[in-house]
Amino acid sequence: MTFCESITFLGEQEKPMKIKSIVDHTAKALEDMIVKGKLKPGQKVKEQEISTRLGISRPPLREAFKILEAEGLIRREPRRGVFVSELKDGDIWEIYTLKLALYTLGVTLAMDKITNGEVEKLEKVVAQMEKSALGGGSPDVMKYEELNNLFHELTANIAGHTRLKKIQQSLNNQIKRIAYRSFGDRKHLEASCRYHRKILEAIKDKDKARAEQLTREHILRGLEVQERLRKNPPSSPFTKGGNAPLS
Repeated sequence: MTFCESITFLGEQEKPMKIKSIVDHTAKALEDMIVKGKLKPGQKVKEQEISTRLGISRPPLREAFKILEAEGLIRREPRRGVFVSELKDGDIWEIYTLKLALYTLGVTLAMDKITNGEVEKLEKVVAQMEKSALGGGSPDVMKYEELNNLFHELTANIAGHTRLKKIQQSLNNQIKRIAYRSFGDRKHLEASCRYHRKILEAIKDKDKARAEQLTREHILRGLEVQERLRKNPPSSPFTKGGNAPLS
């Protein structure tokens, strides 16, 4: 069954899903290829090859390209085609320093408004993070990265700061592939998980200064790991299913 044939919904008869859904699914499939390194930075994304691989026509693929371009994952060059975007050292530094400012702001503002129900939501996210990272066996890095982003999106939601949330989402989309790579470092993954538990405990204790400090340390550690990986890139490829690379 092709990708397109599988995107159907149940009714009296099977009908193709709306074009928007096909575009969204196509964008997600391409995003996974980029994040997991199946499409490399700087690599040309060939329309015919991808449309055949996914079993879709070119129009929804081109719409998916627009989504990924807006997220900073690809770039389109006139008369040359579509390429996977590259992140340089300066880009990574800029994104992480912005995350440092935005995440600490989100936590600070959230603590002035947070309710018991919202604390419970954060608790559920952290519990899922611990299950993904510390549950034994190979960690689910893709799942963990999604939960990591969700934790900080929730603090922006709680703060009631829509623009903060949107900027965070944009930065996370740009850096998702290297965050995936960094979480392949098991020690970093586990440390990140512990940081989120500590941040949550500080929120519960209404200790704003400690929550801010822990959030800063968490982001700075991520930047340090990126710098180390740049100097000593992992030699082993990512494993299937979104798990950590073997190292």
